[in-house]
Amino acid sequence: MSLTPDHIRRIVQVAQSQDMGFVELVGLAELDPAEAFKGAVLQGLDLRNEDLSGFDFTGARLEGCQLDGADLSRAAGIDAVVLSGATGLETARLPFWVSGRPPSWAHEWGRDEYGPWVSFKVPGTEVTQRMRWCPPGKFMMGSPEDEVGRFGREDPRHEVAIAQGFWMFETTCTEALWTEVMGVPPRRPRGPAVPVTEVSWMDSQDFAARLNGMLPGLEIGLPSEARWEYACRAGTVTPYSFGETISRDQVCFGGRAPVVVGSLPANAWGLREMHGNVLEWCEDDWHDDYQDAPLDGTARVKSNGAASRVVRGGSWIGDARGVRSAARNGYDPSVRADNLGFRCARVQAQSDRTQAAPVALA
Repeated sequence: MSLTPDHIRRIVQVAQSQDMGFVELVGLAELDPAEAFKGAVLQGLDLRNEDLSGFDFTGARLEGCQLDGADLSRAAGIDAVVLSGATGLETARLPFWVSGRPPSWAHEWGRDEYGPWVSFKVPGTEVTQRMRWCPPGKFMMGSPEDEVGRFGREDPRHEVAIAQGFWMFETTCTEALWTEVMGVPPRRPRGPAVPVTEVSWMDSQDFAARLNGMLPGLEIGLPSEARWEYACRAGTVTPYSFGETISRDQVCFGGRAPVVVGSLPANAWGLREMHGNVLEWCEDDWHDDYQDAPLDGTARVKSNGAASRVVRGGSWIGDARGVRSAARNGYDPSVRADNLGFRCARVQAQSDRTQAAPVALA
């Protein structure tokens, strides 16, 4: 349902004359907060102490709205223009791009044509890793029945709602990053800027734990399978984030070795080599299909560690069919293959809601 000017007028009128809160009113009106308020002009609303998680205010204006104590840290589309006419920003829970209070682990940050980014540095080294922001939203996970090359394990196609945005490594973990965090060289060295390979699922868990210990508050881990596909698609519904077909100028597949990270074009959210190059571990246990899969983007993990784990993205060894956005497979968590690596994600933690989600610079 789209929000019309009349909807806005009536909601504002009721909000100004009743004790009912704005978020509650939106629910009663059966409006989708992720879609209804894009480009809207909201005037004079009392949003004090409201939790606006899941709302998307892209292109909107909060003219004269009271934001004292409001939580905007998990709302999408927040920038200085949206907030320019609001009051109470001093006590509102704002993203660090607005508040000017970056988390302790942040090294550099900015915004470019792909959106917000932030990097961290391994303490005592010059090795950095950039992460890209994946905004909250909904997407269709799996492949449609008419997609060329689809596998049955991509069924049933289903809608997943990602309520919280998250950070994703812009590239897979490199040999340089692996070496500095783990203190040992890769098993199969190819170069510092090449993806580290021959890494098991358990190795990737060890990597995340060590890095989190070096940078308190970072709290990274492997992405869930749903978040991985959401990030790979970056708003697209085609077999590849680049469209219906791919070329070797876009994706490393059907070759003899992986390429240097960041050497191929990014998707719409600035993520590199999500298709091909190396297979990437996800957090989830392997299931043969999506029956009973979570609809909120969380991982399916019920095993004691013995189950196979999901890998996504395909690799330089595979063909075009195997590097589609929906392509998936599962490996034993102890496997160390020469085309198998990983990238990490950071889902916003409850403990840092004042500073975890990015918006445009003020």
